[in-house]
Amino acid sequence: MKIALGTVQWGLDYGISNKKGIPSEAELIRILSFARESGINVLDTAPSYGNAEIRIGNQSYVKFKIVTKITSNRSKDSIKHQLKMSLEKLKSPSVYGCLFHDVNELLKDPSMWSDLEVQKREGLVKKIGYSLYHPEELEKLLKLKLIPDLIQIPFNIIDRRFEPYFKRLNELNVEIHVRSIFLQGLLLDFKMMDQYKFSKWGLGWNRYKEWLIKEELSPIEACICHALHYDEISNIIIGVEH
Repeated sequence: MKIALGTVQWGLDYGISNKKGIPSEAELIRILSFARESGINVLDTAPSYGNAEIRIGNQSYVKFKIVTKITSNRSKDSIKHQLKMSLEKLKSPSVYGCLFHDVNELLKDPSMWSDLEVQKREGLVKKIGYSLYHPEELEKLLKLKLIPDLIQIPFNIIDRRFEPYFKRLNELNVEIHVRSIFLQGLLLDFKMMDQYKFSKWGLGWNRYKEWLIKEELSPIEACICHALHYDEISNIIIGVEH
């Protein structure tokens, strides 16, 4: 199963299309149980997602591969301390993946990469990497020979900036996780597309709507199937409210 669950909505009132807010404990149990029954086994989280890590740890009887994140600012807690704090909240001796949440500081001080490699050697994390926003960041990191085991990037029908790197990442045995396949829900909501702040992209929205009708696809089918089309992509991170 390539679908993974994003957990930011479990700790924060997040997303332009989020109508229900943070799910209750009962609803979270239903989400996790349904995910497990459906073959979904990866959760993406971070300390900055409110109390999401704590809520996941409280449901630790349901086992998932957890990918969490750390900051890369030397003035804050050490990388080892950050990871151990996450493990305590998650009530787990280790996690599947740990990513630098914002790579700006890592680019300023690449030596921090070795700090995370130490945690991997000590068995606290299986795969290390980074979460990116722009292809330029990836170019700089690869030039520095900071080759990740796992990478998380934005990718969807509209935003394909990272697509030219898929083959190279695959050759480097990098596990690719993609987020924002619905553009925070915008690609699923025609009424929202028509709002003034999104109207300047009206021509693109109209082409998208016409294509959906022609192909007889719902928006959610189109967005998910588009991402599934790429063999290089290992996981598609989807946020859910209920």
